[in-house]
Amino acid sequence: MATVRAQLILSDELDREINKAAEETGNSRSELVRKALTLYLAALDKKKQGLKLGFAKPEQTLETEVIGL
Repeated sequence: MATVRAQLILSDELDREINKAAEETGNSRSELVRKALTLYLAALDKKKQGLKLGFAKPEQTLETEVIGL
């Protein structure tokens, strides 16, 4: 599989949050960004299908809808 190197410019706050999340999950910063982009692209694809991204409790009650994608 071919790979591409990408460079990002982040705010100090976002950089801190990425570092914190990477430390908490045991993922590298790169893996965390790859997962975030994969989630974003999946949400974008589902939006095209008329679906929404949200967070639900196990009994399927929508807790939070993610908007602005």
